Amino acid sequence: MTANELQLLIVGMMLGAWPMAIWRMVLDLREAERNLAESHQVRRRSAADTFLRSLELYQVQQRYGLVP
Repeated sequence: MTANELQLLIVGMMLGAWPMAIWRMVLDLREAERNLAESHQVRRRSAADTFLRSLELYQVQQRYGLVP
């Protein structure tokens, strides 16, 4: 293998590595955005569940005349 062939091999590998690295970065960013959206949705559901549980407790206390 001559020096030119070795240089062409190295340049070719580098040119192929950059698009792959950029593609992986884009995929990782998309996954991070999906995970962030999912965590927001889980947080909203949790807050709603907490509210509904406290509302049910309040309604039971009011029905039976209990003091909160």
